[in-house]
Amino acid sequence: MIHHPSLKGRLSLGVSSLAVCTIFSLTAQAQTVIITPHKKQKQALEEIVVTGTLMQKPALSTSVPKDTDGQPSADAGDYLRQIPGVTSGRMSGHALEPVIRGQSRSQLNIVNNGAYLEGAGPNRMDTPAAFADIDTADVVIVHRGYQSVQYGPGGSGGTVIVEHNAPDFDPGQNIKGRIDGAFESNGDIWSAAGHLSARHGKMYLRVNGHYKNAENYQDGEGRDVRTAFEIYGGSLEAGYQSTTTLVSLGISHEETRDTLFPGAGMDSPEGRGTILRGKLRHDVDDGGALKTVKLDLYRSHALHQMDNFSLRDRMMMFRLSELDAYTTGGKLSADFSWDDRNLTLGVDVKNVDHDGDRVGNDMDRSNLDKVQSVLIPDATIRNIGLFAEGVQPISSDLQLKAGLRYDHVRASADRTDQKNDLVMVGMMPMSPDMLYYNYYGIKAENQTEHNFGGLLRLEYDLTAEAALYMGVSRSTRSANTVERYMASLLGTVTMPSGMMINMSWVGNPDLDPEKHTQIDMGIGFREAGWNILLSAYYDAVDDYIFRDRAHGQADILLDNNALVYRNIDARLWGFEIEGSASLGDHLTVFGNVSYTQGQNRDLDIPLYQIPPFSYDLTLTYARDIWSVGGRLQGALAQRRVDDNPMQGSGRDAGETDGYALFDLFASLEIKDTTHIKIGVSNLFDQTYANHLNRESLNDATTVRVNEPGRSFYLRLKTDF
Repeated sequence: MIHHPSLKGRLSLGVSSLAVCTIFSLTAQAQTVIITPHKKQKQALEEIVVTGTLMQKPALSTSVPKDTDGQPSADAGDYLRQIPGVTSGRMSGHALEPVIRGQSRSQLNIVNNGAYLEGAGPNRMDTPAAFADIDTADVVIVHRGYQSVQYGPGGSGGTVIVEHNAPDFDPGQNIKGRIDGAFESNGDIWSAAGHLSARHGKMYLRVNGHYKNAENYQDGEGRDVRTAFEIYGGSLEAGYQSTTTLVSLGISHEETRDTLFPGAGMDSPEGRGTILRGKLRHDVDDGGALKTVKLDLYRSHALHQMDNFSLRDRMMMFRLSELDAYTTGGKLSADFSWDDRNLTLGVDVKNVDHDGDRVGNDMDRSNLDKVQSVLIPDATIRNIGLFAEGVQPISSDLQLKAGLRYDHVRASADRTDQKNDLVMVGMMPMSPDMLYYNYYGIKAENQTEHNFGGLLRLEYDLTAEAALYMGVSRSTRSANTVERYMASLLGTVTMPSGMMINMSWVGNPDLDPEKHTQIDMGIGFREAGWNILLSAYYDAVDDYIFRDRAHGQADILLDNNALVYRNIDARLWGFEIEGSASLGDHLTVFGNVSYTQGQNRDLDIPLYQIPPFSYDLTLTYARDIWSVGGRLQGALAQRRVDDNPMQGSGRDAGETDGYALFDLFASLEIKDTTHIKIGVSNLFDQTYANHLNRESLNDATTVRVNEPGRSFYLRLKTDF
């Protein structure tokens, strides 16, 4: 839970900007915000407990996963769909891809309890969000847009922070825990999660665990969608906590098994992610300017295995890919404060090592002894960043936030000269360097970049009930290992439309980094019984890293429709509105809408994978120990698409129609420690697909991977 008005204890999380940049605290969200007096509070100032999501200012949301109503989430990418201004694309029942303001993948920073884990699969079957244990997470913080320089390189679209806090104990309490369980009827999805914390003196131990098993679900037409998966994992953390110091060491591990992907040509029989992490937080209490020192260290490993035969029928052309991604890094920062001024100085390091091949045999699935493609040729990207961010009051009502960041980036690959030895008749063995040369006229060489970024933001209290901000920022994102070095060599296929498409996928080692210049503004109003937040943004992108088709463009040497990368200029703009109102003592309405538009300025066509106008409206009636509610959510049609692979990228599967869904939910509290939640999602069994969902490759009757039809669910949570 989050304590208001004092957010310091629960939401520090090493995120100093959260404390110093909050315009005011607005307690509302479009899912499950319940505001009640805390029964155990003894102080003169009454404490309020806020569950669900706390909207603190425009473009910032803070939520507590364990307290949200609605259907259980498959993973963090699925859970983030509940946050205003955030959606996600689906190509399976698991590993949904978050999208914020039309940006995704490495345009977003996903911070997993102080660590980064880069997925190993180039086709995003193991997104970083999929490894963030949402079932036992304490809090999720979402920054929409570039709000701070403190969260590593990139992050032009936003930052998602999934945090597991050190446990808090009541006086005299030395052990505590929680157990959660859930069942969903559509897909026969069973899940369980829990944590146990214990302390001895100032030492503590926290153990988390979770398990989920899902069969294929059905869409609104009753058709099976191949989305079955199994996932399990947990974490162990030991630490020392005093009034001024926190030191902890921990390990977390996730396993996925037999994950089906209707939006891909392969399934994943096995995947795993492991993170080793260490943390230090120390408050300096000597009266000087230095207030806090923070250190995070981590080493993460993602293994991804995918094939086209073990989980689906296949008679020949057997292929298997196995890739590893190791991410090593850390961040050291110090917070200073004097005369109402706040300053954070820091350095962070992020080193990604990515490697993997696709092997195969055309006739014998038990003898996969030939390399068909050197997919990622032992690529390494090292990033060292320096940052400074501070807040300076200008008057009693006006303050200035400023940040600067520098990143030194070095990219290299060690196996670009290795040739494949499983080739089609009439073709010669190829190395990644030979592919790069054929498409771009270059070979992979070591690359060094010097990237600069920063932001300026004015925050102004118009009145005691209204505040606004206006800001400008520049952020830089370097190409990742897939965009630089992918080397998938495949042949040409004939699509149902009759067009010939080359299925090769070739990275570009000579990509320039993206440069985002953003202007954003927001305003919030709070009155007795209601509040509203509005935000808008404009993002001019130079050298946008564009996944395109080879059409013989000026910087592409071939015209065979293979997947390639090049730099273009692009533009993104949009707005978000969110708010709530009390309709009496027990009835509350929450709502939000969001819209993004993207434009490829080089071709003067819409930018691909941009979500349509979406909306969410929730009505909740809450009494002392029970509540009921309904939720209307949906999207308008998306007609602005890049779906022609003969002229543009073809990344969009086509236009999408609008849809509207209705959910019902209820909750009951039993003996203060146990909660039962029931509900039905997609009550009227609508058939629909999120516009960002991948093209359906397993069902010719559907365009995209459809979302689930009607599902009944039951959730049980008990604390002890």
